[in-house]
Amino acid sequence: MESHAEKLYTPVALATADGIRVIATPGAKAVERSNADVIIQGLEARGIQYIFLVPGKLVYPLIKSIEHSGITGIVGAHETACGFMADGYARASRKFGVCLGISGPGTMNFLPAMAAAQADKIPVLYLAGGIATYHEAQGAFQDGSNSGIDELTIVKPLLSAAIEVKNNLTLQHELRRSLSCLNTQRKGRAYLSVPVDMQKKAVAGNHAADPQRTPQCREAAIDQQGLDQVLDDYLLRGLKVACLVGNRMNNPQDAELLLRLAEKYRLPVATTLSGKGAFPEGHELALGLYGFAGHTRAVETINGDDVDVLLVLGCDLSQRDSLNWNPRLHGTKTLVVIDEDFDKVSSHYQPDMQIFSSLTGGVQHLLDAVGDDDAHLAAIKALRDGWLDQVRQLPLEQQQPDLQARQAAGEANMYPGDVIKRIRSRMDEDTNVVVDSGAHRIFMAHHWLASGRGDYHTSSSLAPMGWAICAGIGIKLAAPHRDCVVVTGDGCMLMHGIEIQTAARYQVKMTFVVMNNSAHGAMHIDTLQNRGVSADYTALPSHDWKSFANSLGVASAKAATLEELDEALAAAAEYEGPFLIEVIVGNHVAPNRYYAESIVEYEQRIKGL
Repeated sequence: MESHAEKLYTPVALATADGIRVIATPGAKAVERSNADVIIQGLEARGIQYIFLVPGKLVYPLIKSIEHSGITGIVGAHETACGFMADGYARASRKFGVCLGISGPGTMNFLPAMAAAQADKIPVLYLAGGIATYHEAQGAFQDGSNSGIDELTIVKPLLSAAIEVKNNLTLQHELRRSLSCLNTQRKGRAYLSVPVDMQKKAVAGNHAADPQRTPQCREAAIDQQGLDQVLDDYLLRGLKVACLVGNRMNNPQDAELLLRLAEKYRLPVATTLSGKGAFPEGHELALGLYGFAGHTRAVETINGDDVDVLLVLGCDLSQRDSLNWNPRLHGTKTLVVIDEDFDKVSSHYQPDMQIFSSLTGGVQHLLDAVGDDDAHLAAIKALRDGWLDQVRQLPLEQQQPDLQARQAAGEANMYPGDVIKRIRSRMDEDTNVVVDSGAHRIFMAHHWLASGRGDYHTSSSLAPMGWAICAGIGIKLAAPHRDCVVVTGDGCMLMHGIEIQTAARYQVKMTFVVMNNSAHGAMHIDTLQNRGVSADYTALPSHDWKSFANSLGVASAKAATLEELDEALAAAAEYEGPFLIEVIVGNHVAPNRYYAESIVEYEQRIKGL
């Protein structure tokens, strides 16, 4: 689609200087721009391709500006879902996501998405249109200003910036202030509310004819002295060094650097659930998953006594990341934490060395500091290889005695792990997989082998149900060259399943896999083992998700066997649009033994036992 500017005249590049890209046409007649135009053109100049929105009269001017820009507006069914889509777009694009809705009820619907993005530190701009300034303080309909529900006060704790523009002269300054925190280094979130009359106004002052300037933000400072100390004291000594990697390394660029780092220094790598996707789990140096849904090799190695140094990269060491703050994670090891997050990390553990540094720049420095043919490095690698041979003797996955027992008792429904492995075998290596909350999250984390290309996405901190259904749409639009499969459950579908119609409306080619166990699985499994609450609260009606999808224009299939699943996956691959596969699975015990044991251990520790 042509941009608004392209329809008026043909732009030419006047200059490209450090930090600024300037597009203008000498002598062209200035065309009056509205404040809405300034906002949308500013987003377009920063590479935003999609805005996820629910329309309303209070955002008409902004929508009209979108129509005359190179940005595509994606209309969702609910503002929360639009926020989740923007979250997914940010993760896959390495930009920031943008969603749009009306002030008041729309902003309140953004709240769950704001909270999820805040918890996972995902950069998102929440753009809202408010009531006209001349309607304030009179009991206006849907008044979100401080004369109404005072929404800025409500949303501010979840954001880096919460701004309501009331002065035409300051709009461009406030826009810059909103956007300044929206990058992968600062990981901020901003809310910008613009009253509808302000959206319509012409740009104030002499800015109407200004060329569009786009700042090229580069925030990649590294602590070279600290990183050199890591090399001298740990990596280049005859020590057994293992890596634990979190979500801030889980992107294609950093994942590639991490693989090179591990191979260069012969470092075994484990990831947390939020970092799953940052390292190829089929690699000889892969320990697999540590923490929630952890793999045997990762847990036994990191909690064991053989590791001398644990190098933690981009990880918060939160409850699920650390197996309930397991003391053996640190133990007698030297704990070295490298992170770029401005917030305090490792709040439970006291690292022996903590470095604040760009992860991308920091890993690149560790790679460049020593030549590949360095004789001392070769000797260090040979020493570590002997240890790694022992580490590789540990199995990756946990054994599943429950599976054999249930099959012997006549379990008719498929084991989720078998389903997951079959789907993995049919997907390309670089497929983006987006995983929701529930029992299927545990099965996916344990049984899906990530390819280490920043390919595994989940909301791991707040983990709202139904997030993946929406975020998957944003992820596919941000990375159209990759296949995308969303793995969700019937409980999640009850919350945000309606958004598959958004994928159908825009013919987004992706696959939704619904693990249907007729239950809130994570709780129902407890119920079946006489733990937790009664089945009245954990069982769900057996809905027909295949028919539901068809009613919304989404092609679908149902699979109760692996053979039927093969047929459904083949149909999904051929179909040019969204495809939903309902998979009938049983309520098997999830492979989360280490985490369950860590809960008991933690309770004993706090009781002083």
